[in-house]
Amino acid sequence: MPRLSLPEKQTAKVEFVLSVPLDLMNAMYFTHLVGEADGIEGWPAETRKRMEPDLLEELDLLFTFPRGQPGVMGQFGDHLWAHPETWSDLNSLISYVRKMPPGVEKSALNPGIQGLAFYSVCIDPYGLQSDGTTGGSPRDTLISELRTIEADVEASLALFDDPEQLRSRMITLIERFYERHYKEDLPRRLPILERSYNAHRNEQVSDPLELAKKLSGRSIPCLADVCADGFEKLYFAPSLDVGPYVSCSNLGSIHGLVYPCEPEFDEEAPDLTPDRRRLASVYKALGDEQRLRILHMLHDKEMYAQEIVERTGLHQSAVSRHLSFMAAVGLLSARREGNMKFFSINPEMRETLTQTTDLFKAPVPERED
Repeated sequence: MPRLSLPEKQTAKVEFVLSVPLDLMNAMYFTHLVGEADGIEGWPAETRKRMEPDLLEELDLLFTFPRGQPGVMGQFGDHLWAHPETWSDLNSLISYVRKMPPGVEKSALNPGIQGLAFYSVCIDPYGLQSDGTTGGSPRDTLISELRTIEADVEASLALFDDPEQLRSRMITLIERFYERHYKEDLPRRLPILERSYNAHRNEQVSDPLELAKKLSGRSIPCLADVCADGFEKLYFAPSLDVGPYVSCSNLGSIHGLVYPCEPEFDEEAPDLTPDRRRLASVYKALGDEQRLRILHMLHDKEMYAQEIVERTGLHQSAVSRHLSFMAAVGLLSARREGNMKFFSINPEMRETLTQTTDLFKAPVPERED
């Protein structure tokens, strides 16, 4: 009897992407995130300082509507990974927004304008029922979610119920941010992004997880939280705006990762190696009394986030900020168990910090013969 052989495991197709629309949406997101996360400096922080108040207000609103991040704009940016037809230029991006259906579509990959709001609050957007919802109507689901955070339900519903207004505001935000801020920085940023893209685009990838570790500078990248084997396409795009963070999206069989562009491709900072940049971020994270307090609490044990909130007496949002920053720079490791997230000190960082003290040791005198 012939011996049956199992089909070989298929490796997901890995592709590097250089796209102004994708980079624009990422730049917008991190400019918004400056107000909510620590450690984001450079262009996003400077841009946020000089933005017109009404534009800044609209940026923050659409990245948090209807009930916090990612908001409709963050959800929209994530969905662009599944739509290469939007990647070429600003006109292709705006054209896509204009053609989106107004309501909630059955496919989470083509959500519709109202669907962006719905899927940004839906816990399992891919567990759809035949009517494209997860049980009740999208509107009822949204109301239920808004009530859990004591949000202004009436104001949120007013915008949700007027998808053409929401579409118009999305387009206006994209166009204004591009014209007032992003466009003027393109001569600087595009060559840097191109150098990173050209360095990687023909790279032969046998292990996407190892590639994600290298690009993100993290021992446990976002791909480790999901099954990399379940993706058909893995897209990687460089960014100048993420700071110590990475930005990733999971859309069915597609995973998109935005990684920090390597400093060697920035001709203005040729001596800023990845290790030096990482250490600089680590010491910024250590330069805060509350973060040091949390590290002391985690010295010899693992704790879940709510326990840290209760022990410190700090507001949950403040603790979340501290934990996110310390995890981003590698001081902490995080793992999920059910609905809880546990944090512990990253053992690899202990060795890294110990090595830096060698800089201050007295030189060993040369031995005289």
